[in-house]
Amino acid sequence: MKNLKFNFNEDSFNKLFPFYILIDTDLKIKGFGKSLAKTLPSIKLNDNFNSVFDVKRPQLTTASFDDLSAICNQLVLLSNTSDTVDLRGQFQDYEGAILFVGSPWFVSMEQVKEKQLTMHDFAFHDPLFDLLHVLKNQEITTKELKELVGKINNQKKDLKSDQEELNRLSLVASANENGILFTKPNGVIFWCNDAYLKLTGFSKEEVIGNTPIKLGKCDETPQEELLKMIVPFVNGEAFNVEHLHRRKEGKSFWVTTKAQPIVDENGKVEQYFAMIEDATEKKRHEAVLRNEREKYSNIIANMNLGLIEVDQDEKIILANNSFCQISGYDLEELIGKKASSLLLTDEGMQIVKDKNELRGKGITDSYEVQVKNKEGAIRHWLISGAPNYDSNGKVIGSIGIHLDITEQKEQEDKLYLLSLIAEKNINAVVISDIHGKIEWVNSSFEKMSGYSKEDLIGKKPGHILQGEDTDPETIKYLSHQISKGQPFACEIVNYSKKGVKYWVKIQGQALYNKRGEVVRFFAIEENITSKKLLEEQREELVDSLAKTNKELEDYAQIVSHDLKSPLRSMHSLISWIKEDNDKAFSEQTLKYFSMMENKVEKMDHLIEGILTYSKIDKENIALEKVDTHNIIETIIEIIHIPEHITVKIVNSLPVINADRYRVQQLFQNLIGNAVNYIERAVGLVEVSCEEHATDYVFAIKDNGVGIAKKNHEKIFDTFQSFTTSEHSTGLGLSIVKKIVATYKGKIWIESEEGVGTTFFIKLNK
Repeated sequence: MKNLKFNFNEDSFNKLFPFYILIDTDLKIKGFGKSLAKTLPSIKLNDNFNSVFDVKRPQLTTASFDDLSAICNQLVLLSNTSDTVDLRGQFQDYEGAILFVGSPWFVSMEQVKEKQLTMHDFAFHDPLFDLLHVLKNQEITTKELKELVGKINNQKKDLKSDQEELNRLSLVASANENGILFTKPNGVIFWCNDAYLKLTGFSKEEVIGNTPIKLGKCDETPQEELLKMIVPFVNGEAFNVEHLHRRKEGKSFWVTTKAQPIVDENGKVEQYFAMIEDATEKKRHEAVLRNEREKYSNIIANMNLGLIEVDQDEKIILANNSFCQISGYDLEELIGKKASSLLLTDEGMQIVKDKNELRGKGITDSYEVQVKNKEGAIRHWLISGAPNYDSNGKVIGSIGIHLDITEQKEQEDKLYLLSLIAEKNINAVVISDIHGKIEWVNSSFEKMSGYSKEDLIGKKPGHILQGEDTDPETIKYLSHQISKGQPFACEIVNYSKKGVKYWVKIQGQALYNKRGEVVRFFAIEENITSKKLLEEQREELVDSLAKTNKELEDYAQIVSHDLKSPLRSMHSLISWIKEDNDKAFSEQTLKYFSMMENKVEKMDHLIEGILTYSKIDKENIALEKVDTHNIIETIIEIIHIPEHITVKIVNSLPVINADRYRVQQLFQNLIGNAVNYIERAVGLVEVSCEEHATDYVFAIKDNGVGIAKKNHEKIFDTFQSFTTSEHSTGLGLSIVKKIVATYKGKIWIESEEGVGTTFFIKLNK
């Protein structure tokens, strides 16, 4: 026992008392705890104590070293001069200096969060952090204890050299309100504080040399509860167990025992440290709460309204079946989660934040809030909230009863929207009762008819709106449909209040209640007077255009016939003259005759092209399966292709639904056009096709003279030719474009002068 002692260095002391302050005789701050530095970042070494702190209890205006020495070993309260943080603790003499040990005097967890402090910034024995938590947050985790005591053990060699720091730790441990025990590895107690003696009623002589199990074991303590402490102790592990503890007089009380091994640098257990906290009050609270919950747990579980309880941090501690159903979450997914972050939208969060402040003041009220369920769907809830109290009347959270009113809200919104749409609709809207008498009309109906609501309410529309030009058959149709409760749609002539006739298009139907009974009729009426006039004008115009088109078509046929007939005669005459005077004409004269023949042939082609162009969209399109591969092979065989030019099909071409004659016109014009404009020694025309999901894209590529970019669009205009070729009529590409347009396709080119041209044609499948 004589060789047994505490061994702690300054670093370990800092971890146990992270808010300490060391002050020399000149009142200079020579040291302070790491957590104090985090709490008061402005504090610096060698700062004057009075410039940083005020002594509020007992109150000292300007403290001297002697003043501070005089109040050692009593409770003091320090206030920081530049912040709102107070420190509570006591001064101790220390080697001619003064040591302050204590902790911040926070009154809420919000202050802890504002200073960005965590549990690790407090000493594990500091009661402040426990006081700031609700009952479920009172336990200090095993991990924190292990880290803290582990750090102490890592510095054990240094601690052995500083007996004064041992005394300092012993003083604080002795003053702790919780029971403190140190045992040997075999479980024998070698030190305890006065708080443990007070809790248990044993004397120090009865405790030292005994074991915690022998002292605390009760007859009613189950063996499995003892094993929860014995097994980890034997294995050199930490444990945190709630159990019954015996008092000297034989009675038992509830305690929470938190134990941690102290190991050397090799990891071997040298000592065991244990803190015994009286949990009697906590157990009493739990028993009261348990009894209260049992009274209404069945009611809550089976009620049709959703109910949850949340603690002061908004964490869900209870939810019934109905709440799980309306939120979409299982109970396991709800418990321990923050209700706001789990369920609320941004809009809802602000509302609930304001309501939580009312709960803290004990105020109960109801409100609507927007939430999102597990699937992310936006819902509307009606919540009745009330504060939740513990057995001492302290607010520990809140209780909320929730009703999903999404459907009701949607109905309200729909009714409002429908009423707004009906009122603002540019068309006339009328609602009548089951007898056909008007109950409501919108402003558009008043404007269209010239009647006011007062003129119309209680009247049947037909009695005041129909007149001599109103079709009796239409009136009969409306009466029949309304009598059967069936929808109706028709056009009818009405008369305004001033007697002006106008056409309306009516669409209406019956409205039913939940029992399927007709309760009202509504109708929407559109003024189509202008439309009727336009239809009449359009019919006249269509007839006129049809007549004009027929005349133009006949004219084109007559003109082409009358023009081609003399051309053929001219061509024949030229041929006869050449044959009869073959040797009489000079070479130059024969050349002139040939030129005349070419011009006559070109004129003939031009007339044929005009006739073809005029008839493309006039004739009926005969759709059939057309093998484009076969069509293009035929074109290659029948058109004149100079020997220096090759026309080839690059890949297999598709079968399309089209008119065979027009497809041949399309490709024959494009291929012939490509062949005519190749001036190279070796010419090449390639035909290919790409198939897409909804269309085919054909490509006719040549290595001819190319087309300037500025002419890419112009070449499709009628009578446009940008070449000196004698074969060009200026109609070939116009015919191509018109055929493509007939099939609702698209044609475009890519070309570069001196390189060549590619025509692309997209035809829908």
